[in-house]
Amino acid sequence: MSPPLRLVAPYLLLAACIAGIYALQPAPVVAPAPEVVEALPPPTPTFTFPVSMALCPTLNVANAPPSDASLHIIGYTALIEVNAAVMLARAPVEQACVSSGFGARNGQTHTGIDYYNLEPVGIYAAGDGIVREAVTRADFGNMLVIDHGHGVFTRYAHLDNFDGMEVGGAVLSGQVIGVMGNTAATTIPRHLHYEILTGDWGELAGSFALTPIDPLAFMGQN
Repeated sequence: MSPPLRLVAPYLLLAACIAGIYALQPAPVVAPAPEVVEALPPPTPTFTFPVSMALCPTLNVANAPPSDASLHIIGYTALIEVNAAVMLARAPVEQACVSSGFGARNGQTHTGIDYYNLEPVGIYAAGDGIVREAVTRADFGNMLVIDHGHGVFTRYAHLDNFDGMEVGGAVLSGQVIGVMGNTAATTIPRHLHYEILTGDWGELAGSFALTPIDPLAFMGQN
């Protein structure tokens, strides 16, 4: 026989209260699974610098480095180490020949190497660095200067353009920085005037306070 309702009612009421308490409790929070983000690969150069270089066959090349019978520069290597700290390209150009070397020329000192091509080929950053100067001058036309750290800089002159290059912007070795041109106040052949510079940036003279070195010096380096 079932017990009287008055005996079981308190228990039924207690069970209902307990069920109500559990119903009011929030559902347990399940933490979302962590998002897996794959690391980006390190940046790589977009251009392989020339491993050989020749003198221009139809030009009288001032201060020409030693070359063989086919005018290829003897002992040429793609890179030069500067200040025992920075590796730079000797020829940061898509394709060209040497039209003028480093040294005395027409009663002045030619402070770089001239690379010639009839076509508007690409010009590349000789090494990783920061754009220090991007200007247009009467003598050097459209000119870029890159700071590679350790007191080492490179200059690129007579560019047809340097679109996208801004002072303070980072560049990678082998990155396109412009196009070979013939910009200047006077009419000149299309070429790249390329300098490697060392020292301290001048407060007033800027890059012209730096000391140029021959990009084709110390042949045989890797």
